[in-house]
This record gives sequence, C-alpha cells and structure tokens, in this order.
Amino acid sequence: MKRIGIESMKQLEAFYESAPKPAGFIERKTEIPSHTLNLYGAPKTGKTWLVLDYLSKIPKKKFLYVDMRDLRVEKSSLAAQIGTFVKSNEIETLVIDHYDGSFDIPECRQTILVTESAYKKNRMMPLLELQPLDFEEYLAFQRRQINLEHSFSYYLRTGSLPSMAATPESIITIRLHENIRSIFRSDNETLLFKFISRYQGKPLTIHQIYTGLKKGHKVSKDRLYRTVKSYEERRIVSWLPKYGQPKAAKRLLIYEFAMAASMHFEKSLMGQLYKIAAAKLQKKCRELFYTDKIDFLDAESKSAFIISPFANQQSSAAKISRLADEIDSFGISDITVLTIANSFEFMFEKTEVKAVPFYEWTLQD
Repeated sequence: MKRIGIESMKQLEAFYESAPKPAGFIERKTEIPSHTLNLYGAPKTGKTWLVLDYLSKIPKKKFLYVDMRDLRVEKSSLAAQIGTFVKSNEIETLVIDHYDGSFDIPECRQTILVTESAYKKNRMMPLLELQPLDFEEYLAFQRRQINLEHSFSYYLRTGSLPSMAATPESIITIRLHENIRSIFRSDNETLLFKFISRYQGKPLTIHQIYTGLKKGHKVSKDRLYRTVKSYEERRIVSWLPKYGQPKAAKRLLIYEFAMAASMHFEKSLMGQLYKIAAAKLQKKCRELFYTDKIDFLDAESKSAFIISPFANQQSSAAKISRLADEIDSFGISDITVLTIANSFEFMFEKTEVKAVPFYEWTLQD
C-alpha cells in the first residue's frame, strides 16, 4: 500500500510540474467562468484546449491538471491520493480531464470536470457545453485569406472541428476518417454511424435504424438502443421534433456534418446545410421544430426557415405559395430562405420573405 501511495504521488507531481501548454490557442465564443463546473461536449470540439487556455492565466502552483486518458496513469492509486495532494499543495483550481465518474471528486475551491457526456451524479454542478466551431469561429481558425463564399465552401468540406480548419484539401477525407476511427469504439459503432449518416437532417426512428441495419448485418435491438443512447449522451447525435406531433419521427442531427458526409461517395449538401442551420437556430430559439413543409419553425417568434440552396425569386415564390396552409395555420410572420449565394426579398400576402446566402446568415447575430 505504501508503494502504491508513492507511485500515485509521483503521477500527481508529474502533472503538477508539467501541465500542457495551449500553443497557438485561438479564442472561442465559449469562456470558462471562475467557479466549479462541468465542461462537456462531443468528441474533438476543443474542450481540452479551452481549459488549458483558462489555466494558462492562473499561477502555476495554484492549479492541478490531470488527464485520466494519459496512458501512464494508474487510475485507482491516483484517485486514492488526489484529495491529499490537492490539500497539501493548497491547490485552488483542479481540472480532471476525461473524468469518468469512477472516483469521488476531492474538495477544491474550483473544480472543472471535462467530459463528453454531461456529469449527472452531482445535479448541483453547473454545466457548460462546448459545441463545434460555428462559421464565425471557423474563420478565425482557418488561417487563409479568401472571401467569405469560398471560406464557407471550405467549411462544408472540412467540417466544424478545430483540428480540421487548416487541413490541406488533399487530405481532408483522410483526416476526417482518422477522427471517426478515434471517436467510435468498435466496428459496430462505426457501422451504425455510417448508416445514420445518410439521414442527416431527415426524420428517422430507432426502429428504422434497426430494420435497415438487420438487412445486411446481425443486430441486437437492445445493444442498438444502448448505443444510440450513448451517442445522444456524448452529444454526437440529437433530434429535432415535429411541431405539434411529439410522437412523430424526429429529424436526425449529427454533430459534425463533414464527418457524416465523408462516409459516402455521394455528398448530401442538404444534410450538411441542415445541420449548420440547426446549430445556429438552436442557440437562439427556445422552441424550434420542423413541419411537413418547413425545415425550421421558431414557434415563439412565428418565424420560418427554408433551405433552398439554388433558389431564385421565381422558384421561391412558387415554393412559398405551396406553404400557404401552414403559413395561415401557424401564423407565420416571416420566412427566411437560405441559399448558397442568392439574395432577394418579396411579400407573400402579409408574410415577409427574405433570401440570404448561408455564408452571410451564419454570421448574423
């Protein structure tokens, strides 16, 4: 037991003396406050880099950063000694990266748990989610001086993970697939991800996933449900409900649109654009839904959003006229048509219709 205590103290001393540095850190919109919290979010969204930047502003002897995925760590012995180490060294800020809940959190003035799934054991602990790069953040990471339209096109190809923003075009797919292999823990999980990636932005049920997969593969329904649940907890997938129909199929949202697109030779522009739009709208709309004819309905403001990449005014007018019943039924006050490059405005009866290019709209407040 004494030997174990010595070894665990050596591990903690090593972390204490040599915390990693966030070299080349680029500021994010999410900031870490000066109180205890759980920083969580989907894989490879930059959680570690964000917390290391926060620690770089604190005196070295006042914090301890521990990475539980460090291959040198003996978890059980470290867990047994970390409380004593924090107290004896008068640590004020403790960061446990890749915390898995397998040991109790020691007392400290400020504790930051870094996880993929939200830590629910302590329901009093504040949560802070870090999401992938939005387009505005991506421009800061991109390190290229090109116009907005071209930058948005590159955003579609590289995706929204910080590590991908400066990737050379010739190896984008290689890097995306490396990320996929590191995120998914088995061949079965990768197979599931490949299957659902075809449904980005489309209504989908777990039963449809099950019946689709079992046509060519041996699938356990219970295991499938557990895996999808783990994807939800890890923020890899989320769902957009249908307005007024809580039991209807929800639209699938995969957190990283370029990874999903890279799983197939034929690309789904609509799926990628749908996820980008959903990410922006979910930040500001408390009641966001889809309907039979409308991609996004903000039920609170009565605003509607339609994705139509190559729309012009004439085609949009025809499309809006086919929405007349839903416009009346939902009392829609304005409609935004999201295009690749076109801009125009017109009135449909009493409803304002405005077309905006994605690369402009994503930068609007």
